[in-house]
Amino acid sequence: MNDLFTAALELQHFCVQRHWRFCFIGGLAVQRWGEPRFTGDADMTLLTGFGGEQPFAETLLEHFAPRQPDALAFALDNRVLLLRAANRIPLDVALGGLPFEENTIRRASAFGFPTGQFLTT
Repeated sequence: MNDLFTAALELQHFCVQRHWRFCFIGGLAVQRWGEPRFTGDADMTLLTGFGGEQPFAETLLEHFAPRQPDALAFALDNRVLLLRAANRIPLDVALGGLPFEENTIRRASAFGFPTGQFLTT
């Protein structure tokens, strides 16, 4: 299996176990909804709302390696948590709170990729 899909599945499994609302965006989603393009990371929107971001970010940081020393502070300031999967693939987790992001997540569904794996896009 492709390392990128392995990393995305790791993140998806983590979120599903916690009943978090999310969907993949960026290069992975474009393979379903648009023109395929190369991507070297997995991008996800995680619905945290406004003011509730910190517990989500702290929980993710307990499992995934940060890509910078001040990852929590950066995430709270910029609404994106920069992580690495177990296989070292970069993960960008956008901390979603806007109605647009909530609607995108609500409308997302599992999609079977040529790898045989299903991701929520």
